[in-house]
Amino acid sequence: MSTASINSSLDTKRRRNSNVSLANVTYKVEGRLKVMHMVELSSPVLCCQFSLDGKFAAFGCSNGEIKVYLTSGYKHVYTLTPDSPKKLPVTSIRFKKQEGNDLCVLAATYSSGHLRSWYVTSKQLAKEVNVGVELFCCDYNSTFEKIAVGCDDNKIRVFDAITLENTVTLSRSETMEKMDGHASRIFAIKYHPDNENILLSAGWDNTIQIWDDRAQRALRRIYGAHVCGDALDMDPYYNHVITGSWRRENALQIWNFHNGSLIKTVPLFNTNERGTCHLYSAKWGGSDFILCGGSDSNAFRIIEKVNLQTVGMLEGLKNGVYTSDYTEINNSPFLICGSGNVLFFLALLT
Repeated sequence: MSTASINSSLDTKRRRNSNVSLANVTYKVEGRLKVMHMVELSSPVLCCQFSLDGKFAAFGCSNGEIKVYLTSGYKHVYTLTPDSPKKLPVTSIRFKKQEGNDLCVLAATYSSGHLRSWYVTSKQLAKEVNVGVELFCCDYNSTFEKIAVGCDDNKIRVFDAITLENTVTLSRSETMEKMDGHASRIFAIKYHPDNENILLSAGWDNTIQIWDDRAQRALRRIYGAHVCGDALDMDPYYNHVITGSWRRENALQIWNFHNGSLIKTVPLFNTNERGTCHLYSAKWGGSDFILCGGSDSNAFRIIEKVNLQTVGMLEGLKNGVYTSDYTEINNSPFLICGSGNVLFFLALLT
């Protein structure tokens, strides 16, 4: 599909968004995306996630705060701030699944080396542990009994989700002859949606490592993804892995989990003259969409999974898009992303 044709496709679906604006924020929306609400914070946004029921949207900031909003109405309801003199960045956040009368729990990693578990609605710290090295990413397993953390020392540490006891540490062999683990920083972790012990990780060393967290070394690897953010995901439908790489070409790719083969490189044709988008964020949006965002062209887009065509874009931003997430409300797609210190709440129109 040519750049001209995608421009034409987006132009025919353009929606007006003049009712949503902030004095210092510039952007352009194309296709079926609509900006529903924006918030300008005092600190840049580095990570975000919807709660699993879609009720809350949480944003982790470079000043150490986690801002929590109601998805319905966009009201700010909670700020989670650690009692620490040094307010270092929040690098990743993950909501824990709630069942019955369970409290709403959110796990977060910090560049200070802390892993913290928060009771969201009471704004109370449930548990914390200082790992001693910078932490960049985390993910709960499918049973929400374990949480794995990607670290600056090229290791993955797995913790009990309640006690935050470090139960196992995953790393490569000391010999350089084997690539059974990471050789550089780990920026993305994703547990298998159906197997509580299998997880994937990616980072600067151009590999996706596949682990069983009951063993110390990686089972196997997929070569080719240069991941610098929350840009690794696995769908629960076909076991397809998606990665976003921070590079000019072949940035968005889909892989076969079982044999490691490259299924498809998704074309990212641009509608402006700022060049390609180096991706920091990439993930599946339910069963029908792909989300991705990044720097250079400073854009966020949503892509239809069936035909790999862009159906909506947020572009013309002053800063890169470092984080994004997706949920469905009343069967309608709803999205969030962060660009600099601005939060965007977005809807996908039919």
